Amino acid sequence: MFLCATHAPAGAVPAHAGGSTPHARAGHATHVTPHATTASEQRIREQLEAARTAHENLLAREQQQAHDLEARRKEQQQAREQARADAEKAASLSAATVDATARLQHTEQQAADLDDRIGDLHAEQAALRQQLAAQVARLAPLLPLAERLSLYPADTLLAVPLPADRAVTGLLVVHGMMSDIARQARAIHDRRARLLALDDELGRQQQQMRQVVTQRETQRDAVNRAARAALEAQQRSNAAAQSATQAVEDAARRASSVQDAITRIEETEAQAEKNLEQAARAAERAHNMQAATAARRQAHEMADGAGPGISTTNASAGAPVAGTVLTGWGHPTESGPATGITYAPPSRASVRAPCTGRIDFAGPFRTYGQMMILDCGKHYRFVLAGLGEIAVAAGQQVSRGAAVGQMPQWNGGGSRPTLFVQLRHGGSTVNPAPYL
Repeated sequence: MFLCATHAPAGAVPAHAGGSTPHARAGHATHVTPHATTASEQRIREQLEAARTAHENLLAREQQQAHDLEARRKEQQQAREQARADAEKAASLSAATVDATARLQHTEQQAADLDDRIGDLHAEQAALRQQLAAQVARLAPLLPLAERLSLYPADTLLAVPLPADRAVTGLLVVHGMMSDIARQARAIHDRRARLLALDDELGRQQQQMRQVVTQRETQRDAVNRAARAALEAQQRSNAAAQSATQAVEDAARRASSVQDAITRIEETEAQAEKNLEQAARAAERAHNMQAATAARRQAHEMADGAGPGISTTNASAGAPVAGTVLTGWGHPTESGPATGITYAPPSRASVRAPCTGRIDFAGPFRTYGQMMILDCGKHYRFVLAGLGEIAVAAGQQVSRGAAVGQMPQWNGGGSRPTLFVQLRHGGSTVNPAPYL
């Protein structure tokens, strides 16, 4: 019994070790476990709740994003529709200026012709007065003798005794002198009569000029108002949706010459057509046939060109500006044969579109001043340089003969403003005269 009490089996724990018995430890474990399990479940429940809340927030965000995306799509569609409507309005307003601009140009040409006629009349008056003064100066020494002969012919001829032959010679000289005096007197009379007629004609021309100028200013105001309305509509169109021609205009601005500008424009358009075709294929792969159709339609419109091209069969609108031709196509200049036509227009003369098409570029360009490039379609482009004001914007559709701007004001002093008109087909210049 003693051995059993003092030599416990290996691994046995004395009753007093650890301060508790196995039964006591078991009782303790039973007391702790419910608390641990409750805390763990609480944490799990909190995590689940947080995950559920995050999921709901994510769904809400996705719904909001989808709603915002749909709203943006609607806004974009509305912007496109508004841009299309504004562009159509701009084209319509531009077309509406054709007849009014034609009448204005006719009036401006009439005023320019009258101004030239009045200038010619003034020049003729000055020449006649100069001739009259010269004739009067030549006659002045002879007038006293002529007067004496008319009053006292016998006394004048017999005042100095002369031989018979000398007397006859003197009579012949006097007779010839009198004939010359009579002839010069008639010439003076005729010139004075012409001067009086010129004064009357000049008065009539000036009266007509005042009427034409009044008519011109009224027509010019009406055309400018219509052109501004078209320009504002196009600017709204460009602001409502990103203009497809922005890249074209930017490319032209970066060019170093007109030839470079045309080349860059065509390269940019070719790249845009390629991008639209790629977008159409991508839309087809995504089964978005509506987007594919829209992209292909836009690419097709771009490939067809902005206008019908140009032809000699409809060349009846005339010059794009009133005035006279200063330099014709191919005429020799300091830099070689002229590559366009240069016009000398009246002050603030209206400028008309030489073809139907779309404005590729409008604004200042290098040393050309205010310049525009008009895409007529089929790779024909008109370049107009030297304007004072431009009444169109890039991307705007214009009709042939519509108002696109006006020349600078000129009062006769300094260098006269000129309009340079060039026609290009691809990279080559073409004589524009047969197409105007």
